[in-house]
Amino acid sequence: MQPIDFWIEYGSTYTYLSVARIGALAAEAGVEVRWQPFFVMPIMADLGMNQGPFLPYPSKTAYMWRDIERRARRHGVPYARPSTYPVNSLATARIACIAAEEGWCRAFTERVFALHWTKNVLIGTEENIGTTLAALGQSPEEVVSRAQTAQVKGQLRQHTERAKSLGIFGAPSFTVGTELFWGDDRLEDAIEWARTH
Repeated sequence: MQPIDFWIEYGSTYTYLSVARIGALAAEAGVEVRWQPFFVMPIMADLGMNQGPFLPYPSKTAYMWRDIERRARRHGVPYARPSTYPVNSLATARIACIAAEEGWCRAFTERVFALHWTKNVLIGTEENIGTTLAALGQSPEEVVSRAQTAQVKGQLRQHTERAKSLGIFGAPSFTVGTELFWGDDRLEDAIEWARTH
């Protein structure tokens, strides 16, 4: 059995579904999850997708919203479409690097996504970040200040370069060793692979 590295992009729509589901599914399978924040936009820019995978294509964007609604209902995931897309997820991703290093990335990630996707408290806003950090017993002012340091900015760049080196091109992604699974619809496959290899 191997651990799963769960690669999280905080501006990704489908990543919400995986954030809401992976904890219980992995625990049931007895698989360890390592929460790995990264920033997908530099990778997408290298692939010629400077506006991400949806914005240039209205029909694809419309499909994405309906698909997320269907999948949320299917899996019993609370869902209310947020008012704004896309969001600026950079500050949240930097804080997540601190959280990953200190062992509270799962709790941080679940809360910021839940606020965004059920309460319309948008990822990247002071309200979303501050509410989440306070709920976790962290000092919002201190953590936000740390997240703006060159050290933490460098950590996020390193996480992103590592993701790229593993062949990751989108989110959510899951790696088990060098095996890559992309998309919320591959979450169960990734867990099964980790459980049996």
